[in-house]
Formats: sequence, structure tokens, C-alpha cells
Amino acid sequence: MRDDIKELLKRYDEIGALILEQKLDEFGDQLDKKPEDVDDATYEEYIQRLAKEETEEATAKLENEPDEKLGNRSMRQIFDDLTFDEKTEALEYSALNLDRGVPQSLSDSIATEPADMVREYCGRVIGECAWTEDELTDENVLFEMQFQKAIACFDVLTKMKEPCFIQAVLDRYMSYGQTREFVAESIAKYVEAFPEVSEPFLIGIIESNVDSGLEGPCEDVVIMLTEIGKEHKTEEIYQTLRHAFRYMTNKIYAVICLADYGDNRAVSMFKNYINRNQKTIERELFYEMMSAIQNLGGDISDIQDPFGDFQKKQGKH
Repeated sequence: MRDDIKELLKRYDEIGALILEQKLDEFGDQLDKKPEDVDDATYEEYIQRLAKEETEEATAKLENEPDEKLGNRSMRQIFDDLTFDEKTEALEYSALNLDRGVPQSLSDSIATEPADMVREYCGRVIGECAWTEDELTDENVLFEMQFQKAIACFDVLTKMKEPCFIQAVLDRYMSYGQTREFVAESIAKYVEAFPEVSEPFLIGIIESNVDSGLEGPCEDVVIMLTEIGKEHKTEEIYQTLRHAFRYMTNKIYAVICLADYGDNRAVSMFKNYINRNQKTIERELFYEMMSAIQNLGGDISDIQDPFGDFQKKQGKH
């Protein structure tokens, strides 16, 4: 890899880290302005998100505006002048070594290359990367770091508006009993970026696995379909989520998803379930269903509480 490109990437990472630290300090000084009804953990997450967003805005300028130190060129212009192999080499170096990951301007530049060439490269990297620790063949490479290359390729494909790997990604994901959370989130981000393509695949996976209790990766698939449905509601999505509630071993996932989806037809379904299962319903599921009914605008006054403490529990919050 060219030394000047490596130094450019290191500089980008260092400046980004300094900006983030500065933003966190700025927001940290505003603790006295914290609303009374917000707990410390929630507020800390809030200021971290704000700091991250402002850091991304600042680094976007760094990437796309001319810089005297770069000969009055921007990072994006420098990346555009690289060959395809040099760009992908920089992408992999960034994924493996930079705290901030791959610069968006580099991903943008790769996304403008000939589509066939980019698809071939991304398909190979995503296919070769380990998706679980058990698949890792190089003991000198951390699994978490190697998968960053796959994440970078998902980002490039999303920028290209290229959903060609949706089915292959879902098929591979469904082959595992369990994956790490960041792997699931990365898969979901790519899948959810293409709702029209992903919806039928997700529905097909759920419908074909109802007899197995929709456990493991199926739970993530239900969540992915819900996220798509929140912005692109269809009758088929609602009916699939309803089936998921009926057949899921861990029904809490389906309850949360139906509440997030936002169709108030689920209220009567939840009420009927509670009434039919008064003697056997688990406390955690009951609480989740009662909260879901309220969030969907339903009335809980006509529901018998088998534990007698739902209203007391609410009063503590």
C-alpha cells in the first residue's frame, strides 16, 4: 500500500478521534442542563449520539473539501485518482486498522467504479470473511476486525443501490444457530436498505420456519421485517408478524415487533391471548403485552391481571 495513502488514512483517523473527544467534552459540560425526567444512562447515550453525529458532519467536510495540506485537494479527489486495486487495498486497511473505520469518501469512490468489478470484489470479501469465530482460520486476525471488511463491503453495495446479495446473505445467516450482535446488525442494515427486494425473502423465511418455533436467526428476521414494515406497511407484513406471534417460542420478540409495527389490530389479539392463558402466561410476557396494548392505543381496564401488580409496576417508572 502506498505510504502517502496510509498516512492520509492515519491522519483522518487521528483528527476524527480528536473531534469526537472535543464534542464529548462539550456535551459533557452540559450535564447541568439535563432534563429531570432523564436518567444518567439515557442522557449519556444521548450526548454520545449527538457527539458522534457532529463528528461525522465535521469529518465529512474534512473528506470532501479542499485542504491545503493535501495540495488543495480533498480526500475524495485523492481517492478518485487511485486505481481500483489501490482503493480496495485502502478499504481493507481502513477496516482493519482505523478506529473510525472506512472513510465515507473512500466507500463513495469505490461505489462509482464499474458495477461488475465492485460486485465481484464485494461478493468475494463477504464470502471469504468469517461470520462466526468458528470459521476464523487465521489465528493472528481478530474475528471482530476481519468482519469489518464485510461491513465495509455492505456499505459500498448500499451506496451502489445494489441488492444482488440479499438472498445469499440471508441464506448464509440462516445457516447459523447464533451469531454475534454486531454481525446481525450489519446484515440487518444491508437487508433493510432494500425493502422491496428483502420483504418477500424475509416473509418466506418466517413462513417456512413456523413449525420450528422461529428461534435463533429467525428472531432477527422477524425484527428485520418489522423495521421494513414500519416505513413500508403492507397487509402481508402484518399477517406474517401475526403468524410469528402465534408460532414463536419466545413470543416477547413478536409482541415487541407488533407494537413497533404500529397496527392496532394486534390489540384484540393480545387481549384474547391473555384471557385464554390467564393461568399459564408468564409474568414477563404479560407485562410486555400490556405495555404493547397501551402503546397501540388500547384499553387495559377490561383485562384481568393474573399477577395483580401491573399497575404497581407502572407506578414505579
